Amino acid sequence: MSTQNTRFRAMSWMRVLAFAFIIVYHFIFELEQKGNFDPEKGSLIQYSNSNLHIAIIGVSLFFMLSGAGLMLSSMRKWDLKDFYRRRFTKLLIPFYVVEIFTLVASLALKREWLSYFPFISKAKIIFNFLGMDGYFEQFFPTFSLHVGEWFLGALIMLYVLFPVFRFCMKKNRYVTILVATVYYVVLNYGNFFSISPWTNVFVKAYDFILGMFLITEIPGLMEKKSFRRALWLVSFLIIIIGMGFKPVIPMPTAIVNLIYAIAIFIYFFSSDNIKLKDTVLDKLIEKICALSYEVFLVHHIIIYYIGDNIEGQIMGHKQIVALFVTEIIIMLAMAMLVRNIVNFINQKILKRTQ
Repeated sequence: MSTQNTRFRAMSWMRVLAFAFIIVYHFIFELEQKGNFDPEKGSLIQYSNSNLHIAIIGVSLFFMLSGAGLMLSSMRKWDLKDFYRRRFTKLLIPFYVVEIFTLVASLALKREWLSYFPFISKAKIIFNFLGMDGYFEQFFPTFSLHVGEWFLGALIMLYVLFPVFRFCMKKNRYVTILVATVYYVVLNYGNFFSISPWTNVFVKAYDFILGMFLITEIPGLMEKKSFRRALWLVSFLIIIIGMGFKPVIPMPTAIVNLIYAIAIFIYFFSSDNIKLKDTVLDKLIEKICALSYEVFLVHHIIIYYIGDNIEGQIMGHKQIVALFVTEIIIMLAMAMLVRNIVNFINQKILKRTQ
């Protein structure tokens, strides 16, 4: 089975799924925090059970896909200077645009969101310029506007380290993944950090490296039809069991949810029907995937703002569905606006450099 196109389609589907998990979690959690559920009716969607948590799975899956995507692109072409220029331009320019939007909107509509700014050292504005204000907010106050939150800062740090990870993979990917796995297990069982393992860049580095490793191994494994079907069945069973298994698995939560993320990763790559097709659904997935980063930057701000304005209003399931659809439409519209602004900025930069 040819995997040149399959892997990209599988990755697009998984990227959309990962962000769907994160958005649904943030949406439902915000409604819970604001008291919008009728306690007698309960939640419309359960985002976790005794073992599985869709946000933790979504985050792990996205870091795996980020590592896999960078590894794939570096196999086709590799230039260190070009890598840093392209990646950080792609990450930081949209971030700056959304930061400005959020700051202006906060000044106009939600000044209380900025009430802590006068008490923060002005030198800490550097974290905003680096896109790491959200990540370091876990340790000390920053000028964080919650754009990108902890996730973006962790991703940027992993991008900085990618050339080192790539070098190790090129030297010996089996030794690299073995050392990384031992490191990951020790971190999860050792309780060395005060912050949660699913928002810790030292832990998320393993998800990133794992994605790099899997993308170098899976294409070859998928060539064997019987093996591919066995992988599909095993991964499918893990996903189904995870959804309904109630007893608590005696393992760290981060490890359990990473296993589910790996199962999803393998499931998509081993599915016979995950082939590149020129269908309406495929085209829609590709378009959503192309906007996924911009959606990620704006989604939580939109959820926060709307949540503040409906706090305490008890909502039925139909109202919740209507609100969710409305927020998705707003997110996509804002994401497209940000994308157009960024394209305009990039065109201006390109003209000046020519």
